[in-house]
Amino acid sequence: MFYFRTGFRMPMVQPMKAPLFIFCVALVTGCGDHSTAGSTALNSTPGAWTHNNRLAFDGRTRSFSLYLPTNGEARGLMVVLHGSGQTVDNMIAQVAPEAASESNGLIVVVPAGVGNGWNDEDPPGGALPNDVGFIDALVAHIKTAYPTLPTNKVFAHGFSNGGGLATRLACEGSQIRGIGVVGNYYVSVSAACQRARGYSIPGWFGAGVDDALVRVELVRAAISNYTADLTSCSGVGSLEPIQVEGLMSDVACKQVSACGLARLCEYTGRGHEMLPGSFDAAWQFLSGAVE
Repeated sequence: MFYFRTGFRMPMVQPMKAPLFIFCVALVTGCGDHSTAGSTALNSTPGAWTHNNRLAFDGRTRSFSLYLPTNGEARGLMVVLHGSGQTVDNMIAQVAPEAASESNGLIVVVPAGVGNGWNDEDPPGGALPNDVGFIDALVAHIKTAYPTLPTNKVFAHGFSNGGGLATRLACEGSQIRGIGVVGNYYVSVSAACQRARGYSIPGWFGAGVDDALVRVELVRAAISNYTADLTSCSGVGSLEPIQVEGLMSDVACKQVSACGLARLCEYTGRGHEMLPGSFDAAWQFLSGAVE
């Protein structure tokens, strides 16, 4: 039921960018049908993963895993979104975010999509979950437990279908302040997406040069639209190479000229996969780019 923006169709969840919608979360406002019955108190242990945390939202009980840095300090939050057909455990193993969490004071949360996929495009309703609302509610849940968490250091980092949800969160979400996307790209579908909140949403995009499913040319072409729609950069320039310290020699990064709010890093010899080092690269970029 999931298909990429290339038009290629795969089994799992159904995407397609939807107009900006208004949702109501019982966790925050106590309204609507988003009862918290079935939720559990946030279970966290410094320096370790805690699994099977639960949050009731929109008639479903959703699960997530959480990693808290050893010192318990919360200097940022990364919501990691798996690809279609993947599990939370798959994503944790592929991203391996523990070292970056410890060195940067990052809380890392990895939620599970319904049916191991995300609704990254279609209007929610019926069998199609409100995943934007769920991620916003999840972030609010974590903020309640860690009130010193900086509001502007809350990011989503997703692979493939999860990257599609990250771009949707950039457009429609209320909690996410920057996104990392691997194996997917931004599509401007709704005028409501254009800086609706009045501040920029920086974007880091990672692409495998040999990705046959989501071609790097599509990712390159979409960067200018992302920059125009979701950042404060005036005008749309061309992608220009930049030097980024600490990356592997087979990674080349580019940014739109005169704009430091969207970056594309291309990985030579890599296909449609979770790119090594992308989690830390995205955090480093986004944490320095947020307003």
